[in-house]
Amino acid sequence: MRVNRRMVITAAVGLVLGVSSCRKFLDVNQNPNVSPTATVQTLLPAAQLYVASTVGVDLQINGSFWAEYWTQDPGASQYRSVEQYAPGQDYFSFPWTNLYAAGENFFQLFKLADSQHKKQYMAISLAMKAYTFELITDGWGDAPYRQALKGQFADSNLINPKYDSQRVIYRGIIADLDSALKLMNPNDPVLPGADDLIYGGNMAKWEKFAYTLKLRIYMRMSQIDPATAQAGITAMYADPNFKLIGEGDDAFIAFGYSTSSKSPLYAEASGLGATQNLVGSKTCIDSMNNNGDPRAYVFYEAVAATGAVVGIAQGDYASTALSTTFSIPSTYVAGDAINAASAKAPVNLLTSWESLFLQAEVVARGWEASSFGYSDGSLFYLGIKANFDYYATGLSATYGSSLTSSIDSDYLIGAALGGTVAIPTPGYWTVYPTGGTFQQKQRFIITQKWFAMCGNQGFEAWCEQRRTGYPDFLVISKNSLIGNSFPKRFQYPTSESATNVNFPGLAPITAKEWWDLF
Repeated sequence: MRVNRRMVITAAVGLVLGVSSCRKFLDVNQNPNVSPTATVQTLLPAAQLYVASTVGVDLQINGSFWAEYWTQDPGASQYRSVEQYAPGQDYFSFPWTNLYAAGENFFQLFKLADSQHKKQYMAISLAMKAYTFELITDGWGDAPYRQALKGQFADSNLINPKYDSQRVIYRGIIADLDSALKLMNPNDPVLPGADDLIYGGNMAKWEKFAYTLKLRIYMRMSQIDPATAQAGITAMYADPNFKLIGEGDDAFIAFGYSTSSKSPLYAEASGLGATQNLVGSKTCIDSMNNNGDPRAYVFYEAVAATGAVVGIAQGDYASTALSTTFSIPSTYVAGDAINAASAKAPVNLLTSWESLFLQAEVVARGWEASSFGYSDGSLFYLGIKANFDYYATGLSATYGSSLTSSIDSDYLIGAALGGTVAIPTPGYWTVYPTGGTFQQKQRFIITQKWFAMCGNQGFEAWCEQRRTGYPDFLVISKNSLIGNSFPKRFQYPTSESATNVNFPGLAPITAKEWWDLF
C-alpha cells in the first residue's frame, strides 16, 4: 500500500480548500520528518479535508446511487458503470488512497501533538482516525489497520501491511474513541481554533462526536454481535460524561463560493465540464411524493414546466422513451452542476438526525428504557424535526413563506401550509408504530433516516440499508450486470492487488461484509 509511505501536508489551509475528490488538488506531499512546515495547525485541516472531499464526492456518489437517491442522467455517461453495479477496481483508487492519506495525517498529527503536549489535537486526531477507518472498513470490509500508516522508516517501514478483519478494526476504532474521550478537555488552555474545520476547537462538541460515533459503531454491530453491542451501549449510558450530538452539534465542513473553497461535489462537476451527470431516482422521489414529504422540493429541483419533482427509474439511462422533464439533485446537496449555489453545500460527517434515529433504535430494541428521557417514538419524531430544522432555509424558500420548526408538525399531521406546494394527509412513513414489534419500529426508524439522509449522507444511508434491509422497496438497476443482486461492498483498488504482497484477494461486489445480514 504505497500511500503508507507518504505524508501529505500543506503550508497553508488555502492550498487544500479547493479539493475535488483530491484527484489533483492535494498533490503537495512532504515528509514531516524533514519538513520544517509540518505543524499541528496544518496537519489537522489537511487531514479533515481529505476526509471531507472523499465523503463529499466518491462516497456520496456511490452511496447516493446505491441507496437510490440519484441515478445517471441519460444525457451523460460518467457514472454508468456505477449503475451497472460493475465500476471495477480502478474506480475505487481515489477514495482508498485519500482515506489512507487522511489516516496517515491523523497518525502523524497525533505523534507531533504528543511531542508538543497538545492533548486536544491528540484527541481530535484519534477521533478522526477512528471515523476514517470506519469509512474504510464499511466500504471495503477487511483492510490494513494494525500495520497501516507505518510505512515510513521512523514508523517501522511496513510497506506491505497485513489485512485485519472488520471485527478487529471495529474493536480498534472503539479503543481509539475511548482514548480520545479520556484526552478531551474543553477547559484545556491549548485548543485548536480555525484550523479545526469541523468544530473550531469546541471540545465539548468533539466529546459528543466521539460518543455518537461509538453509538453508530455499536449499532452497526447490533445485528451480528448484539451482546457486545448492547453491553457497549449500556456502558456508555452509565458513563456520567455521556452526551450525544443534538441540533446545533452537527459535524460538517462548510464551503463557499470562492474558487478555493467550493463544495467538493460541485468542484468535481466543474472539473467534468459542469456536465449534469446526476438526476433524481424514481425510488426516492416517488416515495417522498407519495408520503407528502416537502423535503422532496429541497433535496431535488422541481421541473420548471409543471412544478413537480419527478425521478427516473434506477439505472434507466439508456431508455429511449424517457421524457426530458425530470428532476436533478438540488443545490442544497451540491447536485446541480451548473448552479454556483451548489458550491456552498456542506459535507456532513455526523448529524443530529442520525444521532436521534440511532437513539430511537436503541430504545426500540429495549436496550435502554429511554434516551435522555425520551421514548423511541419521541426520538423518531425528533429525528424528523432535526432534519427539517437543518434545511429550514430551503423549506422556507420552497413554500414561499417564512416557516418555523413547526413545519415538521404540519408534515406529520398533513395540515395545508398555504405555500406553493400542498401537503396531503399524513403519509404512511410518518405514523410511528408505537405498539408494534421491534422489526416494525426499526423499519420506520431506518426508512425515515433514509429520507433524512437524501443526498447529504448517501454513504451512511447505503450502509444502513445493508445492515437492516431497510428501506425494503429498493429496486435493481435496469442496467445491472450482476443479475438480481445489489452491490454490497467496494472493490479493492489495483494498487493493493498489484503491490501489497499481503493482499488477500478480490471479493465479488456482492459479497456481504461482516455486519451485513441482509
